[in-house]
Amino acid sequence: MSDRRLPTALAAAVAERARPERLGAAAARLSAGYRANLTSREAVPDAAGVAAYAASRMPATYAAVTATLDRLAAARPDFSPEAVLDLGAGPGTASWAAATLWPSVVSVTMMEASADFRALAADLARAGPPALRRADIRRGDIAQPSGLPDGPVDLAIVAYALTELDLAAAGRLVADLVGRAGRLVIVEPGTPRDHGRLMTVRQAALAAGARILAPCPHAGPCPLPPGDWCHTAVRVERSRAHMRLKGGTVPFEDERYAYLVLESGSLAGSEDDSGGRILRPPRLAKHEIAFSLCRADGTLGEARIASRDRAAFKAAGKLGWGDFLPDDLRG
Repeated sequence: MSDRRLPTALAAAVAERARPERLGAAAARLSAGYRANLTSREAVPDAAGVAAYAASRMPATYAAVTATLDRLAAARPDFSPEAVLDLGAGPGTASWAAATLWPSVVSVTMMEASADFRALAADLARAGPPALRRADIRRGDIAQPSGLPDGPVDLAIVAYALTELDLAAAGRLVADLVGRAGRLVIVEPGTPRDHGRLMTVRQAALAAGARILAPCPHAGPCPLPPGDWCHTAVRVERSRAHMRLKGGTVPFEDERYAYLVLESGSLAGSEDDSGGRILRPPRLAKHEIAFSLCRADGTLGEARIASRDRAAFKAAGKLGWGDFLPDDLRG
């Protein structure tokens, strides 16, 4: 598992540019805007809002993106991307996550509509590795696939951006990316609304020839009943400045997110044949660990590992919400 905290150089660069004593009002407007379901363009209208976003949201979105990229790395351990496309890049969060996880990255293209976000992304990138320092940070509307850079890429990332698109436009974008990216990672807020949208986008990706690597262990319809939704969470450490800006009183927060990891069907590979994806935090009792699962046959189920099987119980104790359950632990 990768370190999901902001890299030291990035954290320092953000702290230098986003001081809580200067951004309290902007952070309050940002929080109110997102609670009102405003778009980023509405909730983050100026440079002060962008700085507040970087200070208050970047640690959590970086952690969620890194956790999702870890799923890709686990599914395809030999994957070493060189060219990365970051769509709706904001301050460059996903680009930083990819370049940090894979030193093989040599080319980064960020597309972002907001001039203030582009300026901050370029500023922060100066503190990063060579691939980020020479990144192509360009103006672009991800709702218009015709405006995407020419040529194939190894990895395309759309993080916390599809949620703001019309659903038809989101489906068109993902279908287009399936045709040009070897692997595609999508990260969205972990809400019922965004789960439903991801399931629609998932169908568009499958129709375009994608293969699902995570979280779904199958390509059939989602088996979750109405009112339930697939998501997971990552715990994020809060600095004192972060707590001050967000008005928090505890030194951590849990970022809930939903995601898809896809790859082109033209690439060699196969779906995971595990015992299923763990849908909830494991339930630990004195004599067993119980897991709620989405299984490879497209159904929901449970697995219970008894403490009397010491080796299996120990292995199961290392698994968490969102992990794959190995087939030999299904019970």
